[in-house]
Order: sequence, then C-alpha cells, then structure tokens
Amino acid sequence: MKRESPISILQHDYSVVTDDKYLEPMQGRWEPATARLLESMAYGTVLDVGANIGMTTLLHSRLADHVHAFEPSPTTFILLEENVERAECDNVTLHNFGLGDTPTGRELTYAPDNRSGAYVSDRITASEGHVIESIQIDTLDRFVEGGGTAAVDVIKIDVEGFEMHVLRGGARTLERLRPAVVLEMNHWCLNAFQRTSIPDFLDMLLNMFPIVLAVHEDHHLDARDASNRYVIMHQHILKFWYQTLVCAHHPCQVERLVAAFPAGRQHG
Repeated sequence: MKRESPISILQHDYSVVTDDKYLEPMQGRWEPATARLLESMAYGTVLDVGANIGMTTLLHSRLADHVHAFEPSPTTFILLEENVERAECDNVTLHNFGLGDTPTGRELTYAPDNRSGAYVSDRITASEGHVIESIQIDTLDRFVEGGGTAAVDVIKIDVEGFEMHVLRGGARTLERLRPAVVLEMNHWCLNAFQRTSIPDFLDMLLNMFPIVLAVHEDHHLDARDASNRYVIMHQHILKFWYQTLVCAHHPCQVERLVAAFPAGRQHG
C-alpha cells in the first residue's frame, strides 16, 4: 500500500511516497555517506540510471543543471513521477526505460518489500514470491545520438549487476563526451545475476577509464594500484564493504571527491 514517508537528503527535507520497506531502516535520513559522495560529483547534466523511487534524482536535482532519470519498472516509475512532482523538480526529465547494450524487452525481478533491489532477470530465476515485470531497454548511445541530451557530464549507475551492459551500450558516448561515472560494486549481484567476478569487473572498468577510485565511508583507494585492488576486493567480498566506484577521464572530474574522501590505506 502506498504511503508517505519523511526523508532528509543532504539536510533537505522531503515527503515521498513508497509502497515498500526501502526507507524504513534509514530513520528519516537517506544514506549520508552516499549523499555526500554524490554531492561531490554532481554538476552539469547528470544521468541517473536506475532511479528507483527517486532519492538520487531528488538529490541531483538540487545540485545539477539537468537530470535525466531512467527507471524501467512501470510501477516504480509511477512512484518516481509522483516524488519528482511533489518535490517540484523542474529540471528533471523522466524516462520509463532502462539502459543496456541492446535495445530489447527484458524482465525485471524484485522482492515486494524492496523495489531498490530490482534486477534484470535474464540469467536467473528468483524464488517464489518475487514480482516480475516486463521492461524496455535502450542504449545510452541511441538515447544521446537520437537527441535525448546534448551533454552528459556525470552518469550515476545503480542497476544491480547490469552496470557493464549500460557502459557497453554507451561506448561511443563515453569516448566522445568523456563523462565521469559513479556506480555501485556488488559482488552478489555481479556473480549471481551476470556471472561476473569482482576481479573481472574491476579490470573492465580499468580498461575503460584512466581513473577508478573505490570510495568507502570517509576515504578512497586508487584501484590502479594493484595492492589497493587486493585490499578493495578483500574488504568487499569478505568484510561486505559495498564500495562505490568513481570512474573518470581527468583528475579535475574527481577533485571535489578526493578532497571530501581523501586517500586511505585500509588493510585487508
């Protein structure tokens, strides 16, 4: 059942609608560390890929010039629309499709009490009781080259293991516009949903971007350092540290992030 929930994002108060338990553990304050990280990376035109009910869309709306929010679930999209309208975000454009490497129809699966965990279910069948929806996927290159936006400065991706599909479908855009990319690393989703290991995932990103930083809590580690990669993987897989990966083409794109989350050395 849909209900209103008060939530603070970067000390700005909102009243949003939801029908699951996603916000309950937050006690009225949305992911402070993640919010600070996104704040340090938000500028220009932001693509919010995997917008869910809109928490990151609302955050980016206050910081960026324009936000394109992509949410493929038809029912989650209704909640996203209402939350953006309630917050009076006049610099947000909503898109009811996902991004991947091929324009196609897919299925999306999620638990009824957690829409934020929705994943493209083309390689695994969930247990009984999950919700399955038909969705549409397009590519970032088709979106940009078809006139969807003239600028792409930052791309935030949270798609439960489907990240490399999004990036492969935007190869020309990444090469031409060279945006910064902020994405989740989640070994459960990568392994179970896409048969991708963490070392392979990091290698693919390092082949695409000259800068790859793993951010956790109050610090970052440079993934270009092989010893750091070992620490990052050890912390992630064994200690369940769900680092955020920040990828960039030039140091100026991560200046604010590095200042807010200085380099650290956490031993595995």
